[in-house]
Amino acid sequence: MTLYLLFGLAALALIGLVALLWRLWRDYAQLSPEAEERERELALLNDAQANRMSDQVLARPLDPDAAWQTMVERGAGRRRRSPPRR
Repeated sequence: MTLYLLFGLAALALIGLVALLWRLWRDYAQLSPEAEERERELALLNDAQANRMSDQVLARPLDPDAAWQTMVERGAGRRRRSPPRR
């Protein structure tokens, strides 16, 4: 009987500890609406910065010969990286 009581108390203590840690973690990890909006704005800014082209590239029109040469170089680079076929 004493062993069952000790086991039950230990189980309750363990469940209580897990519940306490869960609640503390939830409070720590929860962001306010202002913080979520700021994170969203920073992510959009990072995406815009990553996809931005320089003004010099945008101001200079690409001639067809340079575009063709770029396509050929990229295609040759892909072919070199692929393993040889048997």
